[in-house]
Amino acid sequence: RRGSRYHLVVDANGAPLAVRVSAGNENERRHLLPLVDQLLERGIKPNQLWADRGYASAELEQQLRARQIEPRISKPRRPGQPPPLGTATREVWRGRRRRLRTADPQARHRWPVERTNAWLKARRRIATRRDRKPDNYLAFLQLGMILILARSF
Repeated sequence: RRGSRYHLVVDANGAPLAVRVSAGNENERRHLLPLVDQLLERGIKPNQLWADRGYASAELEQQLRARQIEPRISKPRRPGQPPPLGTATREVWRGRRRRLRTADPQARHRWPVERTNAWLKARRRIATRRDRKPDNYLAFLQLGMILILARSF
């Protein structure tokens, strides 16, 4: 889609560590490794990396393992593929079709990221981007990260 999005890295407690701004119509996968490299340059070496289904890629997992980081990336379920046994499912409408929706078993490990995203989106200047220059938007994202760190941790 048009616009922009930000990619955020947090620790296990939800403290923001790094952020990157990109175009809204770019794939998320291309921004994962630069964020990890940014952390490694600052001396932060994560043992594991938890990510949602948007980052699922065998190549990314291989490159993370080369950096000695264990990827914990959710695998997407392909259309027509049956859900794993014992997984709770529910039917949802997608247009005129009904599809089975399964809960992501790794979602509970990613909730600190979602919480930190919600804290950032609570800032009006971040929630709706009105800045023309990406550097200005990035500056306000970093300011929001500082406010989160100052108030919560």
